[in-house]
Amino acid sequence: MGMTRRRQAITERVPTTPRKVVLADSLGETLNTALVISTSFRFDPELNMLEILDPYNPRNNIEVKGISNYKVSVKLFILPAASDVNNRPAPLYVKQALTCLKKQLGSVLIDEFFVSFADVPAQAGASGSQPQQPEPAKSQPANGSRSRSRSRQKGSQSAAGGEADEMRRFSKVWRMASRLRKEGDVAKIGICDVSRTQLEGLCEHTGVVPDMVQVRVDEAEEGAEQGAEQAGVEELRAFARQHGISLRTHSDSGVMLSNATFQALAADYKINERFPTTEVPPEGYKIDLMRPRWVANYSVTIRNRGLVANRGYIVMASSDCVLDPNRVSRSIYEN
Repeated sequence: MGMTRRRQAITERVPTTPRKVVLADSLGETLNTALVISTSFRFDPELNMLEILDPYNPRNNIEVKGISNYKVSVKLFILPAASDVNNRPAPLYVKQALTCLKKQLGSVLIDEFFVSFADVPAQAGASGSQPQQPEPAKSQPANGSRSRSRSRQKGSQSAAGGEADEMRRFSKVWRMASRLRKEGDVAKIGICDVSRTQLEGLCEHTGVVPDMVQVRVDEAEEGAEQGAEQAGVEELRAFARQHGISLRTHSDSGVMLSNATFQALAADYKINERFPTTEVPPEGYKIDLMRPRWVANYSVTIRNRGLVANRGYIVMASSDCVLDPNRVSRSIYEN
């Protein structure tokens, strides 16, 4: 589902309204205009995806509009429902997003391509918890004190190792982003809201170093005032400096489009009833409701002028094949 917002809406709403609210409003406007008023939608059999076109400008092709000297930035939000049975997001979604972006904008080079994982583990020190204060000193043997110190060090190392290992499940998606860079579809790739330990783990598992890292603005601001957060931001900044990575900030929500918000809109516009899937489930299974898998937020700006020429969202949703709770056991008919 491709959506763009009118310039007036961008000017008035972005500074004061969270982007996930703007996205939900834009999605609602698009569904209302496309399904109720103009019925401007089509099914793409190649991607097995329903396309609901932008109601204001169905094809925002940069080349057709004659825009030159532009910069294209994209942020791909991998939503919780994008993970498979092994809790790993599918790399296919990255390729899907690129295909949809080219259909919307034309065959253009994407200058900046960020990937944001909704369910990435919370950064150490970024959850707002305060570091524990040491207990008052007690008269104990020196060897007991050394033992507790070694235990704390091991616990810290174990937690850091867990953060790094947890990033393994994002490896395939990250390699796919690297592939887009290698094939020339994307100039720079970036990742969002990771700690230094998580970033190091991802780089070690994949051998892919990002060009950019985004950190949420509130975390960066808190880091300037609070010890634990400041240490985390400084560690990430030092790692970025060491590897030539550009450190950026953003103000996006952790989950841009929740399943609850999408299901509310789907119910309002009868998405599941209007567009039933053609997939035939195996016996004992059924096709579940559509769930949002990813959101791509794109913007096209005129270089050296800072003017936004085009901006919008693309939302992808699909159905799951799940066990039917009302299925009847075959043994009933075998007797």
